[in-house]
Amino acid sequence: MAYHTYEFLKKRRNDPKWREAYISARNKKIISFLVLGNLFFWGAILWRYIERNDIDVMSYIYELKQRIIDQIN
Repeated sequence: MAYHTYEFLKKRRNDPKWREAYISARNKKIISFLVLGNLFFWGAILWRYIERNDIDVMSYIYELKQRIIDQIN
């Protein structure tokens, strides 16, 4: 089956032939919105926490990089 845009499917949402494809596309759109909303929300909270507590993120990245190098060697 060829890919169709959400607008195409939305126009045919009551057509029995396209109903299942519309519901699938709608659910994917809803899930994408919820996932991106969650990422934005928790990212903002993390950023605020880092800013308020003056955490040096680069030191954590450097330490993580060293641990990875140690595991490889």
